[in-house]
Amino acid sequence: MEGPLSKWTNMVHGWQYRWFKLENDALLYYTSREKMAKGQQRGQIRLNGALVGIDGENNSLFTITVDGKTFHMQGRDVRERNQWVRILENAIRTSNGYNTNKVTNSAAIVQHFRQQTEEANEFLKNLVEQVKELERHKGSDEKKIVDSLIASSNNLINTVKHSIIYLQMVQTRLDPNSTTEKLIFTHPDLSDKPTPPSSTLTTTDDINTTSSNSETGSSNLKPPPVLSGVQHLDHLKPQRAESYASSDEEEFYDADEELIDLDRIEESEKKEETQTEASKTIMSSEEEGFDFGDSHEDFDTIYNNAEEHDIGNVQQEHGSVLMHLLSQVSVGMDLTKVTLPTFILERRSLLEMYADFFAHPDLFVATNGLESPEKRMIAVVRYYLNAFYAARKSGVAKKPYNPILGESFRCRYTVPNLAPSGKKTESGPWPGSDQNQLTFVAEQVSHHPPISAFYAELPAKGISFNAHIYTKSSFLGLSIGVANIGEGVLTLQNYDNEQYTFTFPSGYGRSIMSTPWVELGGKVKVVCEQTGYFADVEFLTKPFFGGKPHRIQGSIYKEGQKKAILTIRGEWNNVMYAKPQNGEEYTFIDVKSKPEVKKECVPVMQQGKRESRRLWRHVTAALLRNRIQIATTSKRFIEQRQRKEAKERLENSEKWNPELFETTDTDGEWVFKKKLDNRNVV
Repeated sequence: MEGPLSKWTNMVHGWQYRWFKLENDALLYYTSREKMAKGQQRGQIRLNGALVGIDGENNSLFTITVDGKTFHMQGRDVRERNQWVRILENAIRTSNGYNTNKVTNSAAIVQHFRQQTEEANEFLKNLVEQVKELERHKGSDEKKIVDSLIASSNNLINTVKHSIIYLQMVQTRLDPNSTTEKLIFTHPDLSDKPTPPSSTLTTTDDINTTSSNSETGSSNLKPPPVLSGVQHLDHLKPQRAESYASSDEEEFYDADEELIDLDRIEESEKKEETQTEASKTIMSSEEEGFDFGDSHEDFDTIYNNAEEHDIGNVQQEHGSVLMHLLSQVSVGMDLTKVTLPTFILERRSLLEMYADFFAHPDLFVATNGLESPEKRMIAVVRYYLNAFYAARKSGVAKKPYNPILGESFRCRYTVPNLAPSGKKTESGPWPGSDQNQLTFVAEQVSHHPPISAFYAELPAKGISFNAHIYTKSSFLGLSIGVANIGEGVLTLQNYDNEQYTFTFPSGYGRSIMSTPWVELGGKVKVVCEQTGYFADVEFLTKPFFGGKPHRIQGSIYKEGQKKAILTIRGEWNNVMYAKPQNGEEYTFIDVKSKPEVKKECVPVMQQGKRESRRLWRHVTAALLRNRIQIATTSKRFIEQRQRKEAKERLENSEKWNPELFETTDTDGEWVFKKKLDNRNVV
């Protein structure tokens, strides 16, 4: 392929016309087509090991990153950009050995890679045995030396298993019908003792990213025994993950990973029959009787610890995960069914994250009691823009648990400087709460598409908020984009049910090939049809060429007036400023100026089995203690139970009916069944 594109050049610090030509493993470029005909090449971009990326907020830009350098290109429109991206992506896949259509029949080459893999495998076994031997001497006088040796050995183990994964991937590409071995190395310590955060031992969840429904290669030979925590499984040929459901009622999950090595838990080698039976048990939906090693934990204290740690450099620490991801996805692909590993999970459900939109209940209350419609609109926008920082304040690019169908979360907040009314609610999100408390409830109402609905109210002030969000994620090459499709409606009962309708920005996980970080992007609106006031706000993503991230700009208008009554600028995770039409600029919001109000929840073990904190408690505890394999196992129990329930509903021709929310129109709006304006406050 060849054709014109604009290329950003640092020499003139601007866009320059270039003629590009794809040739072998490189993208050549010239100053013009005529120069190409004369062979006067301006430069080239190597495609081996390169990555293509697009920007979710710009339809014509794309990048090629290779050897730590990023090249910026621009097509005339989205069609031309997508055409180049597809061609380049195929060329890169072929160059890197990802192209499954390119198969060689060379038996010698296949045998070479098989031999290399077996040698690396044996080396890995020996390393693991040596680490186990070193573990026995941890209490010796040379503890520091032993600890240093263990840390170095584990780093070497990590490198070797990454090499094995790469060898296996190449072997599979060369001979798709070959059966290779997949390695699972589990943490030496899967006892009840929690792993301290400062532990130097390396967990290896990063290779557990392939689908559990892989085909088993046929062989008359018995599998080799499990040695030193290394379990041999049939390697999955890279393919896109498929749903387990067979109807429109599909279940979506965070990851599809292999289970924990039962031999490591029992710390003794069992016969093959016993191992098989144990595997069947763990693959069932029954988790009762399984020891997660957290019987001593205080789950309420664990959930109150909201501190998250960075994932680190993904390419360095989880290279095999990265390779597997690249082998499954293409730029622009919907990630709803693509498997993601456990180590990227944040220790809470998405439903609980939505509750943090109300972590400053005093600003929610401040939308009420203002005589002027203009002041009410400004107060509503202030509350709205302040809500995002509490939900994403860590800035760590981890994702909350994907809620399962029928999962719910509820909590309440005590509003600062608002005394209890002495009156209790008889209905709503949390019956029995004081009417001066803000109560919240959320429910996962659909899995196809994945839709969460949530509702909050403060009865004594006549304020309520109802919302639904459908999260649609896509792969952007160097980023992952999440579109939050839906709307929220804030209702002020004391003003003839005045309603303010919100839309939501998209979220982006940037730099996923190195050290990920989070930003928001896109245009949103806040509209009040009764008063004619509306706001246009844009969350600005970090520009390709310098500039600050997390910026925001917006304006509030009155219908029929051309000029904005208020303009807003700043950073959504820091300070925002506002300037009236006739006045001086002032600080509109400082999101870090005061702490969030702590949410109150029912104790974990007193919650219903489908309430978020109790449902995910084993996963949350394991993630806090950095016991990734245990977290994966617990998550699999939840997933398997959901698949079993979905299958039973299909067989019985039953339809899932949400308990707390209902939908009444074709637009897909979900409404809380017992919302404030549908009942009388006692």
